[in-house]
Amino acid sequence: MLRRRISKAGVVLALALACGTSAHAESSLDAVRARGLIRVGVKTDAPPFGFIDARGHPVGFEVDLARFFARVLFDDEGRARLVPVTTSTRFAELQAGRVDLLLATVTATEQRRTVAELSDPYFTSGSLILVARDSRLGTLGEAAGRKVAVVKGSVQEADVAELQPRAILITVGSLAAGAHAVRSGQADAFLYDDVAVLALARRDPALRVTGAPIRPRPYVAAARKEDTGLIRWVNGWLAKMRRDGTYRG
Repeated sequence: MLRRRISKAGVVLALALACGTSAHAESSLDAVRARGLIRVGVKTDAPPFGFIDARGHPVGFEVDLARFFARVLFDDEGRARLVPVTTSTRFAELQAGRVDLLLATVTATEQRRTVAELSDPYFTSGSLILVARDSRLGTLGEAAGRKVAVVKGSVQEADVAELQPRAILITVGSLAAGAHAVRSGQADAFLYDDVAVLALARRDPALRVTGAPIRPRPYVAAARKEDTGLIRWVNGWLAKMRRDGTYRG
């Protein structure tokens, strides 16, 4: 996913991006450097972005990205402290100062821009519906009176309320809980990010995906409000990674 290469020009870019920002932003990057590690909130239940492998280690695209940023800062990917977060806890962890940055399938929305600084996009994801293999449900429009599960705090929670207000909304705590709700018959459908839902359906023959992607939105990194220096630094590296082929988003 991410080729491990950092050019001399890239280091110069990082230094330039760290300069010329507000005092608040400079102090944030300075604090990370002084601490000797960057604390990144990542998912552990959202393959392929963040999950636990067979050996019990965190892996995934966003985990790789966190380690890449640590290599840029400290020439050591082990200086990324990976803090497990969930959809419902990630912004609380950020606001409490327990993480410096979120790389946790954060979808960019206007509401989230009011509580955090958001980076440029690094991925785009819509929502898909997961149903039981023998279900006749085809679209969200057909879900009036049906039980639709969503992860608490996700964009899908608001989407269902807006797009199908006659659905019976059920909130769950995780991706796995949403799949279980459908599998056990507690919910008629589960609405979540497309890549994660497709991965669930591939692994479980009792489940399938139906309908077209709903409301594609970008995934972004998030930092505390007014921490513009850190986000500018992230944006600079995302742009450089695209230019030099380290990552093609």
